[in-house]
Amino acid sequence: MQCPDGGPAGYQAVKHILAAVVAAALLWAFVPSNGTTPVVVAPTSPVTAALSPASRQDKARVAAFYSAMADVVEREQTLATTVGGFRELHSRSLDRAFKGTDLPGKYPGLDLAIDQKLAAAVGKDDVPLPPAKRQSLIQALKDVATDAR
Repeated sequence: MQCPDGGPAGYQAVKHILAAVVAAALLWAFVPSNGTTPVVVAPTSPVTAALSPASRQDKARVAAFYSAMADVVEREQTLATTVGGFRELHSRSLDRAFKGTDLPGKYPGLDLAIDQKLAAAVGKDDVPLPPAKRQSLIQALKDVATDAR
């Protein structure tokens, strides 16, 4: 039998390559599996990491607080008109929401992770909160709430 490329040698080479591919496929099908499938792990935010040992209830409390803060900052445009004004509002709200509970100080690094997230959005200087910066703050508050869940 003649191969289209001009000779039996070419036919033999194709036959051997095909046989090798089939053999490899068969061997692959019988390779034992350890029963695990690879899992893609999403990057963990510092807030999520700090709350990793937290109960569902504590996570829900933190998430609800920051979701409510985002809502208040979004709806009440005159409540916090500067970064300093927001920091004061945030501090007083935390005190009122969690004073007398076991949550303050319970999760090391949580306060720092939240402060860093908020500072990344609006900075630490007491400057006005124009609409774009306010939106950045609102998004950061929503992100903290999401990360807490």
